Amino acid sequence: MVATVEVRIFLALLSPNYEKFVVTLCMATLSKILVLCVGFALSCNLWAQSHTDSEQTDTSPLKIGRDALGAVYYCIDNNALDLDRVDYSDLYETYMTPIEGQLFEDCTQLFIEGKLRLEPTFLKTYSYWNGNAYDTPVNGVLGNDFRRIEVYFYPDAVKSDSVTYLVKGRIKVRKNVCDFAGEVRIKKIYHVYERDIDSPDCYVIIADYTLKEDTTQKGSGEFQGVMGAYGYVTEDAPEVIQVNNIDQDSDGYMNRSYVGTWRSYKNPAVVKRCMWGDNRLPFRFDFDIGAGEIVVNPKYSSPEWDNFMQWKDIEVVEPESGDSRATYKNPWW
Repeated sequence: MVATVEVRIFLALLSPNYEKFVVTLCMATLSKILVLCVGFALSCNLWAQSHTDSEQTDTSPLKIGRDALGAVYYCIDNNALDLDRVDYSDLYETYMTPIEGQLFEDCTQLFIEGKLRLEPTFLKTYSYWNGNAYDTPVNGVLGNDFRRIEVYFYPDAVKSDSVTYLVKGRIKVRKNVCDFAGEVRIKKIYHVYERDIDSPDCYVIIADYTLKEDTTQKGSGEFQGVMGAYGYVTEDAPEVIQVNNIDQDSDGYMNRSYVGTWRSYKNPAVVKRCMWGDNRLPFRFDFDIGAGEIVVNPKYSSPEWDNFMQWKDIEVVEPESGDSRATYKNPWW
C-alpha cells in the first residue's frame, strides 16, 4: 500500500495531468471493450442469418446437382413442393436461368436486334407419335385437384414488337371450352454450351405470358406466368431457333412449359395454380408418379385423365408398310 502511494506520488510529480491521463486511459479501454462486444454481437447475428439461409436453401425445391463432367444444373425436389403455394412461376424462372458454373452467353440483345429469331411455329402446340408430329393440344393441370387442362395454340402467332408475340387459341377443362387471346413476351434467351461433345448446344428461352379468355364464355378467366423452352440452331440457319424436340420420345422429355396461375373473372378471389407443356411438367407434386413417362396418381383419377392414360383421345393408323401415325379423334379447336 505504501509502495503504491509512493508510485502515485512519483507519477504525479512527473506529470501534473496524471488524473486526466488515467481517465483517458480508462475511456479508451472501455471503448475497445464496447467495440469488441458489438463485433461479437454482429458476428453472432451473421452466423445465425447464414445458418437460417442454409436451412432455407436445404428446404427449397430447387437443388443443385452436377453431371458426370462436373457441370452444375438445377433439379427439382418434388417432395419439397408445397400445395399451399399457388404460384411457382418465379421459382420456375430461376430453374430455367443458367447458374454460375455453366458455360452460357446471354443472347437477348441479339434477339431484340433481329439477329436471332424463333421459328414461325415455335409457339404452336403439337405432339409426337412414333417420331412424327401431329396436330393436338398439350396437357396440363389446374388447381390442387390437378384437373386436366388441354391447351391449343393456333400457328398464326404475330410478332407485335421486338420481344412480344400475340397469340390465340382455345382451352378445354372437362367439357368446357374457352377461346383466349394474349401475348408471350420474351425476357431472356441464353445460349448454353454443352461440355459433352456428343450433346448439341442449346438455347434457353424464358418469357412472360398473359392469356385472357373470352369474358362472355362460361368459366373464363386469365392466365399469367412464365414460359420456359429449349431450342437449338442448325449450321444451315444459325439465326433461327427451333424447338428442341430431339429427345421427344425419351423418358422425362419436357419442353415449352407454362407455369403460373389462373384467376376467375367471375370471382377474382379464386386463383389456381396452372401448368401445361410438352409431355412432363416441371413441378409434379404427387400427381405424376411415373418413373419415365407420365403416370397419373390414382388419387387424381378422372374420366379426362383416364382418356389420356388409355390413349382414347387419339387414333393410331398402322399402315401395312411404314411407321404408324396418330391423329386427334375429335378436334374441339
